[in-house]
Amino acid sequence: MSLSLAIIGGGASGLAAAIEAKRESKKVGLQLSITVFEHLNKPAKKLLATGNGRCNFCNTDLSESHYFGDNALIKDVLSSEYNNSVKFFKSMGILPCFENGRIYPRSEQATSIRDALIKTCEILNVKFTTECNINKITFKNNKFVVCENEFDVVIIATGGNSQKSQGSDGSGYKYLKDFGHKITDIYPALTALTVNDKSFKDLKGLRVKGNCALYSGRKLLKEEYGEIQFTENAISGIPVLNISHFASDKKNLFVFLDICNEFTTDYLTKHFSECRYKSPALRTEEILSGIIPQKLSYFVMKRAEIKENTPISKLTDKNIDSIVSILKQLEIKIDGVRDFSYSQVTKGGASSNDFHTKTLMSEKQDGLFACGEILNVNGDCGGYNLHFAWTSGRLAGASAVKYLYKKVNLQ
Repeated sequence: MSLSLAIIGGGASGLAAAIEAKRESKKVGLQLSITVFEHLNKPAKKLLATGNGRCNFCNTDLSESHYFGDNALIKDVLSSEYNNSVKFFKSMGILPCFENGRIYPRSEQATSIRDALIKTCEILNVKFTTECNINKITFKNNKFVVCENEFDVVIIATGGNSQKSQGSDGSGYKYLKDFGHKITDIYPALTALTVNDKSFKDLKGLRVKGNCALYSGRKLLKEEYGEIQFTENAISGIPVLNISHFASDKKNLFVFLDICNEFTTDYLTKHFSECRYKSPALRTEEILSGIIPQKLSYFVMKRAEIKENTPISKLTDKNIDSIVSILKQLEIKIDGVRDFSYSQVTKGGASSNDFHTKTLMSEKQDGLFACGEILNVNGDCGGYNLHFAWTSGRLAGASAVKYLYKKVNLQ
């Protein structure tokens, strides 16, 4: 008896689902044909941009604290038997390399991951239908209908709403809504925080390490340490990306940067006071440039209302306190977050209340599964979102086959 599976979306989770479903079907002796529907001209385009083209596909620290969204779903997916992403890719010839907990392919090329996934699908006789637009998925006469073709089971793996040009356009939400699923509010995540401050243009291209604390009014939302990047109208970098989803639905936002994280206020105050007497001829910006990049030195002086070329000997105690305060708590008013076209992933999605979280099958429609970014789960930078994609995709693929096997044997 020949059975069929349609996977809607040829991204990370969709390809992982296809591979696991094929492997599981062979294991249990089911004859299963799989078709992956992708509306771009080639699958896995978004993968090529991950990890700056190196594809950070996993992490050595996979604790639940790195994930946000539906807790029950996060727990069940991460603790499933499909949670070993390194082993999964080793089975396709990909060896890992490690960098501060982040895991990359040994080649350090995202194309290695993409090509391994596609080639494995081809070896397993997975079919691809590309450049197709699916208007609707229906269920009639005990079959799912996709593009006028009938299937026994369907997996929705269309991704979220981030980076439409890479294939994620939010289309999957409609498919699930048609079957009665609830979609939570969605927001850009892992994106830059925008700043409406003309003086920021002077900091364009600057990178500095420090602590980044995000506040809504007086409430601390999240803080992270790492390299912060400045553009003429935004701040970015890994710590900013990691806190960005906390800002998406909040107002009255501020970021406080500690750009001298390793020094105490007292230490810095003493340093400037000593320089005032030991090197009186040096200009204030020259002293500052021994601590922070020169571009930032002028920015700090402007904030402290100290004119350029002011000798350090001319600084009052109040001037020094002002400079040190800015170095330890540089206040930046946040205008908002960059939109979905810039965000790496989507916050929010299909609610886990409508799914069996241990199998990812819909509670609204038997035989309908979902995986990856379309679900209400998002993770930190560092390979967490891709690990969830592989793991949830493999779980959905294996669960779909087990569902079919049980169904066939009960008939």
